[in-house]
Amino acid sequence: MNTKFLTFVLLMLLLSVLVFSQPGQYIVAADGSATYNTIQAAIDACPNGERSIVFVKNGTYYGQTYLGTKTLASTKLISLIGESRDGVILTYDKALPNVSKFEDATTFQIYAKDFYAENITFANTAGVSAGQALALYTAGDRATFKNCYLKGFQDTYRSKKGTRAYFKECKIEGTVDFIYAGGTVFFDDCELYCLQGGGYIVAPEDAFQTIPKTSTVCDKFLRLGFIFRNCNITAQTGVADNSYYLGRPWNTTAGAFYLNCTLGKHINTKGWKEWNGSETTASFAEYKSLNPDGSLVDVSSRVSWSFQLPEADVNNLFTTAGIYARISTELYQPEPICISPVAPNILTSPPAIKWNKVNGAIAYVISKNNRYLTITTDTIFGDLTLDVGIISVKTMGSIGQLSKQATFATALSSTNSEKLKIKFENGTLISSQPVRITVFSAAGKMAYNSKNYVTELAIQLKVGSYIIKATAIDGAIYTKKLIYTPF
Repeated sequence: MNTKFLTFVLLMLLLSVLVFSQPGQYIVAADGSATYNTIQAAIDACPNGERSIVFVKNGTYYGQTYLGTKTLASTKLISLIGESRDGVILTYDKALPNVSKFEDATTFQIYAKDFYAENITFANTAGVSAGQALALYTAGDRATFKNCYLKGFQDTYRSKKGTRAYFKECKIEGTVDFIYAGGTVFFDDCELYCLQGGGYIVAPEDAFQTIPKTSTVCDKFLRLGFIFRNCNITAQTGVADNSYYLGRPWNTTAGAFYLNCTLGKHINTKGWKEWNGSETTASFAEYKSLNPDGSLVDVSSRVSWSFQLPEADVNNLFTTAGIYARISTELYQPEPICISPVAPNILTSPPAIKWNKVNGAIAYVISKNNRYLTITTDTIFGDLTLDVGIISVKTMGSIGQLSKQATFATALSSTNSEKLKIKFENGTLISSQPVRITVFSAAGKMAYNSKNYVTELAIQLKVGSYIIKATAIDGAIYTKKLIYTPF
């Protein structure tokens, strides 16, 4: 395909989805401290046909959540962004056969295109012996996940045949077939965490597309199912050596591939497990599997119907662009989506913290002592609490992606000290010793700044609350919140 045309198509695709509701419009808090106390309510409030960012404060959110339904797909473009991965927990506890179908045993279901999630835990706590109990089901195309945690036991994650998804730096845990069904899914730099009481990681069903063996160096059919790249396969303490298999074929044209992955001792030396004869036509392969110490895994005992991929096939065929293009002509390039924006550079100290404007930022997330405070489109924030702590600022990217945090300590001296007394009286600021004064509004904007050291200063301000930053001659800094009145 012509490179310029491809670039144009990508640009048009991005422009078509980068239509936003106001950042910070859809905030969810389980404790009732935001506009919405359930994620479902926030999703329901989002408009159709445009990108909406739903920001979820730390908390546990019990129940099922849907984006669209099995019978009616949603046209909403949702980004679900958590305050922290381990702090935002979407959970449910139902399993088959206690409900009639797997959808009724699923915590979060996606029937929409171009969903994006970051810093979210999707969990199903039905239990190790409960049966099918899904944490996540992706039934819409182009679902992308970064730094998410999928927690469950049997069938933790299901993907629908004919859809594409991408996981970056995520953790997925389970016991039996905890990544399964028919989607074409890449997992990059993820951790697959095997729990006690299980034995199989993946169970792909019939692949939507197959690369014919005439197009491969290995002379094998490549069934395009689950593809793991640079992943770490770990186990819970107590899981026995050789007790887990990389996967088993749910159906005759199943496919799964582990490329440059690190395998723990709990992975059976046979690698894969047969299932109802489907293994004879399945595509189960590895490329340069590693031991935890970095040495190559001894694959001499692998089952005969699995195979090792040659480097040429890995480099030429197993690219996200190439594989996804075989599933659909609609462009899907998730790797750029998962690039974190640049963190802001904090320029000024509290009580009014200012930072540089970051190119491409649509907003900034402000926290103090690892607790969410607000989302702002400004590049300044006034800390009215004046409590000692750490303020952090994160850049929010084009569809809600978050940067690493920039931090600043707010360990300022208090004017309650006997060393300095300061107050407003009849529109005049009076100090017990010479100080240089900076006055900030409640919004964090500088309202007044004196260049000289004074003990009295007449100031004209609007009636209201202000933060006073007083710098003494010896360099000590004091802060106080005062109410200004001109009389």
